[in-house]
Amino acid sequence: MDIRQLRYFQTIIEEKQITKAARTLHIAQPALSLQLKQMEEELGVPLIIREGKQWQVTEAGQTLYERSKQLLQSIDSIKGELSEIKEGITGTITIGTSTICVSHLAPHLTKFHNEFPKVYIKIFNGDTYYLEELLQQNMIDIALLLLPVEGRNYEIVPLEEDPFVAVIPRQWENRFPKDSISLKEVARQDLLLGKRRSGIGIYENILSHFHHYDLHPHVVLDGPDISTILTLVATGMGMTIIPRSEIHQAYDGKFKVMTIEEAFLQAKPAIVWMKDKYMSKASRKLIEYLVTENSAAPQDRKNP
Repeated sequence: MDIRQLRYFQTIIEEKQITKAARTLHIAQPALSLQLKQMEEELGVPLIIREGKQWQVTEAGQTLYERSKQLLQSIDSIKGELSEIKEGITGTITIGTSTICVSHLAPHLTKFHNEFPKVYIKIFNGDTYYLEELLQQNMIDIALLLLPVEGRNYEIVPLEEDPFVAVIPRQWENRFPKDSISLKEVARQDLLLGKRRSGIGIYENILSHFHHYDLHPHVVLDGPDISTILTLVATGMGMTIIPRSEIHQAYDGKFKVMTIEEAFLQAKPAIVWMKDKYMSKASRKLIEYLVTENSAAPQDRKNP
């Protein structure tokens, strides 16, 4: 049994289908099935029980998967460290970010690129739920997202909290001449809110605050992408409540931003990565750029 076979086996388990795993690995399905059979014969135990199109991982197969995943991660870490010794800070950093957290990333990323131009950067966008999935699947190195998170075994660096504000279309300005607005008045308007694909987040917390004041807002739309919501607000469809940092220059003149008169939410952005994942020098250096002077100390997250 060699490293190549372990990678094959890991892909089979993660794809949950030999045919799909073969496509991912760019090899023929019969050849992959033969590799699996040879592993089972060498180990003397079945790894997968196949009954027609249905199959199930055995206890031995699950143990092999978990151990091989740890081993392959260690091998990848060794390769990365040796490459850094030879070439300096190079390679690829894969970042996941929610639209709400982009403002915490952009200026630091530009500065980072100017200092380390050989580092290639890939970015995935999504809500907290999606970014956690990418972290768990080892598809991204770092995530910038909004707390709380549901997973475990994370390293978390909270960033400076961001106050929520009310955003109305510019064409509503005559109706709302003040620079602030009460939640009672917000509850009378059509409201467009950001909402995670799964789990508890901003949407639920906003509604909870309204209910605390015995108010029931008229929510007419929700979605995970804040830029889409702001585009719809600009057309006059309704108003929204978002962190102040999301009002960028690109939206200049399209909205009126108002403070909320009652005590309200603070967005809690954070940098998150897997505690047991090897972090390259480039990734660690980027985290230094992202952490602000007001950031709280790093903390381990061992419970969901």
